[in-house]
Amino acid sequence: MKALKIDGDKMSIGSIVNRLIEPKVQIDEDRKLFSNLDLKRLIVPLIIEQMLTMMVGLVDTMMISYAGEAAVSGVSLVDMINGLFIFVFSALATGGAVIVSQYIGNKDKEKGCYSASQLITITAIVSVLFMAIALLFNGVILDLMLGGVEAEVMNSAKTYFYISALSYPLLAVYSGGTAIYQ
Repeated sequence: MKALKIDGDKMSIGSIVNRLIEPKVQIDEDRKLFSNLDLKRLIVPLIIEQMLTMMVGLVDTMMISYAGEAAVSGVSLVDMINGLFIFVFSALATGGAVIVSQYIGNKDKEKGCYSASQLITITAIVSVLFMAIALLFNGVILDLMLGGVEAEVMNSAKTYFYISALSYPLLAVYSGGTAIYQ
């Protein structure tokens, strides 16, 4: 590994990265729920999860490529909308997980469990609401967002949007569950 000189000290790239990510103020060992090494080990699964989330659209497009250009175009256009919903569900889950983490950090297991159940309930309710809107106003939403695309592309987009909207509750509960476990 290459060594760099910083402030006259010879340091490796790994030690520079550790210096950047290591907290400046350390928590007392008796108050820690996890070691710094445990927290660093969480980074790899988080990165993999984000990569898989981003690959949803790519895999959808690859799977539908046999059906023709109009189908690929429709799926690609709807995947942008689905990506927005996935990010909304992730943001909602992350916000709720922060509250859960605060209770767990304060060693209040009862309130932590209660807020975790509230998180799952709220994400399920919000996602069912989004699903209902997407199913009921499928054509209107796509007409507003996609405008003047060809009729064949619009038909493919409507079909794919309808099918993918059915997965919103499952995606939201998954996001909530992974946020709690993280």
